[in-house]
Amino acid sequence: MSDAQTYYDGLISQGYTSDQAVTYTQQYYSDFQPTPVVSTELVAPTPTVSAPISNPEVTPSLESEQGGIDIMAIAAVVCIALALILSVVGQFNGSWLSSDEDDTHPLPSSGLRTVTLDCSDAPPIDEFINGNQTTCMIITKLLLAEGWRINQNPPPEQFVNLTEEEGWALIRDTHGDETTVSGLMSNFCTNSYEFGNETLTSYEEWTGTELPDEHANLSADLVSCQKGISAGLTGGIVLWAGTFVALTALVFAILGMVGVSLPGGIESHGKWVSLVSGVLMILAVLVWYLMLPSSEDSAMGASIGIFITVFAAILAIVSGALGIVGGMSKSNEI
Repeated sequence: MSDAQTYYDGLISQGYTSDQAVTYTQQYYSDFQPTPVVSTELVAPTPTVSAPISNPEVTPSLESEQGGIDIMAIAAVVCIALALILSVVGQFNGSWLSSDEDDTHPLPSSGLRTVTLDCSDAPPIDEFINGNQTTCMIITKLLLAEGWRINQNPPPEQFVNLTEEEGWALIRDTHGDETTVSGLMSNFCTNSYEFGNETLTSYEEWTGTELPDEHANLSADLVSCQKGISAGLTGGIVLWAGTFVALTALVFAILGMVGVSLPGGIESHGKWVSLVSGVLMILAVLVWYLMLPSSEDSAMGASIGIFITVFAAILAIVSGALGIVGGMSKSNEI
């Protein structure tokens, strides 16, 4: 008996009409013509039946053994949907790396393209003037601004005849009360270099000395920071690819659940697409990490953004595995 006839007979045995069975079988075996099956039993007509799955090697089943829904298929859809959402969250999360030194002010953290500086733990000068925190916020905003602009500070004439407490209050009013600021990593790299260079140049002019080694260190820090930008950009592109593939896998999984067949039955390959999306998400983390500049003195460590992305990758792989196991189970039932 040919594979086409076997597939056709399997459809007939599950309640499909002869015309329906011929139509579905000819999608995969275009030259198929059915061999009449003589049956001594009357088969009750089936009012409505869903389309068979697109893989001709697996005879479709109209419902699970006990007439319920396919739990594995639903679990696969849930997993890939969560993976899709978490991959987007990881893409925009601003904390892939964070400082683990409590005495660092401001506390830095960085994502794929952004930097966040937190001054909330900067100790106050005294009980009524939060001087260190306010100064920290002024510098933080300048470092993350669209270009280094020292004139963002209030002009000196605003402080004439003000007490120290009134002066700090004016600064806080000018720069706001927030203690955490986020901005582009590109601004941070450029502004940090400009700030350090201006400070160093002023010191050289004041002391009459030259510090070429310090200037070289500033340039090296700028190059290292720019490598971090490149790492985040490349890792982000790979992660976007994983997100897009996860979206494709989700569409395929949903179409497979509702019994919609695409040309060539490509929706049946959704499980492999899920696996690919998980691999791409893992690859995004690896590429980003390997492209980061190495520094033994760095106090930055892995943070929540990495864990979110890795968890998304695991969910995508689990979704693919559920699809594979579910397909094998259906094959064994035939």
